[in-house]
Amino acid sequence: MLLAAVAVALLTPPSASGAASDPLSVAIARVNAAEKVDSGAIADFEASQTRYYELQGEQASTQRTIDALTAQQRHLAALGRQRAIVAYQRGSLVIDDVLGNGSDILDAARRATMLDGANARGDEVLSKLAAVTSELHDQQTTLRDEVAHAKDALATMKSRERGAERALAAAGQAANELRAQLATRRRAQELSSILAAARANARGVRSGNGATSGGGTAGQIIVSGTWVCPVQGPVSFTDTFGAPRGGGRRHQGNDLFSPGGTPLVAVTDGSVFFQGDPLGGNAAYVQGHDGNTYYYAHLADYVGGARAVKAGELIGHVGNTGDAAGGPTHLHFEIRPGGPNGRAIDPYPTLAAHC
Repeated sequence: MLLAAVAVALLTPPSASGAASDPLSVAIARVNAAEKVDSGAIADFEASQTRYYELQGEQASTQRTIDALTAQQRHLAALGRQRAIVAYQRGSLVIDDVLGNGSDILDAARRATMLDGANARGDEVLSKLAAVTSELHDQQTTLRDEVAHAKDALATMKSRERGAERALAAAGQAANELRAQLATRRRAQELSSILAAARANARGVRSGNGATSGGGTAGQIIVSGTWVCPVQGPVSFTDTFGAPRGGGRRHQGNDLFSPGGTPLVAVTDGSVFFQGDPLGGNAAYVQGHDGNTYYYAHLADYVGGARAVKAGELIGHVGNTGDAAGGPTHLHFEIRPGGPNGRAIDPYPTLAAHC
């Protein structure tokens, strides 16, 4: 279904005869259609990814419960065995006393009372053991179901991931066609506003400026403004801040999906330094003059080195390095008030206003 929609987005010209005769209008229509398909595909992928990690978390929680119940079961079983031994030993002594082995009858009564207490505690232990064993069985059944559901969710996530990749490629191709059309008419500066309008229309939100994609050099200003979208080209994203991720982690930013190689820029004036890590792969830190640090992850490359930067200055390109390897190309973006080690806040409202 998605593949067909992508094909339609790329191949079907506008219905109006006037528009159909104008290559620029056709290119703009394709950008709009491709952005809508892309936005829907990314939303589906993000939802399936979140569900998969939710199920992973449920599996981990259930396994911890099973481990605790197993330990409790072993403890109760051992305690039950001890109670049985005590009851048996005390029972022998009481029988000897009652049959007249010369001991005081009051002492025998005390021993009988102790035996009754031991047996009562033994019954309680056995009752608890039965309850724990039953709950353990139920939890093991639950875990098997969760594992089966997680496998299905993983297959769904992978399927939607492939759909998202196709949609990203379609959006990138449509943008390139539009760029070529604008270049022939010496109107390349209009690409920024057209792409931004297409993204805003696809998500149903207000939009700021977008810009062009391609190569570049350190110091190159891609787009101007006091705060600009970090991804300068076709981009789709949803608010996944706080969503579950592997290993019990929570998502600390938003993922901005865009074709590989799309330019990434400093969102505001400040400085930038680069530092890779296993999860983020190639990562950049833009320390804004506004007091916030902006963390960029999964970059394909770095443009230039650590330096002062202006808003809109090229710092790298979209990729899928780190733990995103093999998946759709995107920028993981965080806003950390107070510095690189500050606690991340949800960047979606800011991104939705500028991308």
